[in-house]
Amino acid sequence: MIDLREFVRPGDTVAWGQAGGEPRALIGALLAQAPGLGGVTAFVGMTFDDRLAAAPGVTLRSYGALGVLAGGPVRVLRCHMSSLPGLIRSGRQPVDVAFCQVSPADADGYHGLGVSVDYLMAAVGAARVVLAEVDPRVPVTHGPGRVHGSVFTATVATDRGPTPVPDRPVGEIEARIAAHVAALVPDGAVLQLGVGGLATAVAGALRGHRGLRVHSGLIGDWLVDLDESGALVTGDGPPAVVAGTALGTDRLYRYLDRNPRVEMRPVEQVHPAAVTAALPRFAAVNQALQVDLDGQVGAESVAGRYLGAVGGQVDFLRGAAASIGGVAIVALPSVTTRGASRIVERLDGPVTTSATDVGWVVTEHGAVDLRGLSRSERARAVRTVADPSHRPRLGEVVSTRCPTTATTS
Repeated sequence: MIDLREFVRPGDTVAWGQAGGEPRALIGALLAQAPGLGGVTAFVGMTFDDRLAAAPGVTLRSYGALGVLAGGPVRVLRCHMSSLPGLIRSGRQPVDVAFCQVSPADADGYHGLGVSVDYLMAAVGAARVVLAEVDPRVPVTHGPGRVHGSVFTATVATDRGPTPVPDRPVGEIEARIAAHVAALVPDGAVLQLGVGGLATAVAGALRGHRGLRVHSGLIGDWLVDLDESGALVTGDGPPAVVAGTALGTDRLYRYLDRNPRVEMRPVEQVHPAAVTAALPRFAAVNQALQVDLDGQVGAESVAGRYLGAVGGQVDFLRGAAASIGGVAIVALPSVTTRGASRIVERLDGPVTTSATDVGWVVTEHGAVDLRGLSRSERARAVRTVADPSHRPRLGEVVSTRCPTTATTS
């Protein structure tokens, strides 16, 4: 095991790649040695390393509470994903030590960052110390995510490959939501999805489409199915797939290895609204914890528990709204597993996406277009996609808040 006392100083912030690209050997060394390092902060993204749920001597900081950190002891930096590289480079979010998982060097001495490029490139560029796990099982991916070996302060050899995390099975409600979403996405669209059961369901509902491209911060196993179905564009032109990070099973990671149809790119080339607005028919599909009657979206916390992130949601929805032929979609089940309505009078947590940035709201009960509607019209429209058992109560709220004679309607 590498002795991190040579590289990590008391008070340092250590950052590493997220999702499938977590360097688990280096993380393990940090957690084992943290009590003797004098107090360190770990900046993590989406993580499935359950060792982080209890990490003595390590303060956890993140742009969200994702994976095993959902609802856990993490200090959340609320920011748009598009702003994170700038925060790192400016020192507002310091990175003193960067860990990365890389493929072996090519003939020119460059290592690939594999399946986690997004904010890791900024972290590597800002760090005083860069430690790398060199792993022959890391996919060699196309795009600018390459680092010369001379940048590394030290390396360790591993043979683990990217973290395998299977998608959750698609449920009936997710399938119904996906059918409504797919009806809004035209052939030839540029698609943004995430991971999880709903993303898998939406991709499944799009298998009959043709000429699709993918431009997404996060991709999962659903991408392989979409390509094998013939839904993705073929022929010359831009890459069929652009993404920042991948999370899935070995099937996805094998698909990504040396695949010229896929480019892994940093946040600056994936998330900004100026980038996605330039993509014709950009279809952004984002999930939510709650939507209120004004159309505001909560995607971060409920009942005081931080469960999500701002992430790229606002970036992508704004890009889709400005894209020629684009569609900005927020999708969610109408109720929680306990039957509580997720269409609410007011959000339990902070507003992630303002009402003015939301185009469509989709649940298993249908899809409503909020563009061009007044406040009262929005409330009545959002109510129609709530679960029928909750509509009477929401109707009372709508009648009280937005009477038809009100001048603000």
